Amino acid sequence: MGFAVSALATQTMMNVQSDCEYQLTRITNTLSKLAMEEQAIVEQQMYAGQIYMAQNTDEEGQPTDAAIEYVNSTAFNAVFTAKLKEIQTKEQQLDLQKQQIETRQKMYATQRDGWEKNTTSNIEKTFKYGN
Repeated sequence: MGFAVSALATQTMMNVQSDCEYQLTRITNTLSKLAMEEQAIVEQQMYAGQIYMAQNTDEEGQPTDAAIEYVNSTAFNAVFTAKLKEIQTKEQQLDLQKQQIETRQKMYATQRDGWEKNTTSNIEKTFKYGN
C-alpha cells in the first residue's frame, strides 16, 4: 500500500508540474504577443509623426520647427504613451504570475524528488536480501 501511495503522490506532482509548464508556455506566448503590440504602437507613432511633419513643411520642403516640437510633445505622444503603459502593466502582471508559477513548479519538483527517494529507500529496505 505504501508503494502505491508514493507512486500516486509522485504522479500527482508530475501532473502539477506539467500543468505549470503549460501555464508558463501560455504566459510566454502572451508576453511575445504584447511585445509585438508594443512594436506596432511604436511604429504607428513614428509613422504618424512622419506624416504630420510631411504635412507641415516650409517653402524648402523641410518640416517646420513647430511641427518638430509638436511631434516631440507630450500632447502628440499621449495616446501612444497610454497604450504602451497599458501593455507594460499587463506585462508586469504576467511576469508576476510567471514567477509564482515557477516557484510552485520548483516546490513540486522538490516534493517529487523527496517522494521518489522515499520510495527507493522503502524498496531497498523491503527487498533487502541477506541480513
